[in-house]
Amino acid sequence: MEILILTVFISVGLVIAALIFFAWNVHEGSHDHSERLALLPLEDDSRRAQIRSEEEGRS
Repeated sequence: MEILILTVFISVGLVIAALIFFAWNVHEGSHDHSERLALLPLEDDSRRAQIRSEEEGRS
């Protein structure tokens, strides 16, 4: 019975820690630019393709 009480308190503590971390993350706004960061490799590829087409046009 004592181990069950200990498990419940540890679980509640982990849930509270997760909620605090989530609130801090939302407050900091570190997720606001995630969509832009996910598209950066695509922008880089399109720039390379544009540069290559310009170089082929010069030759």
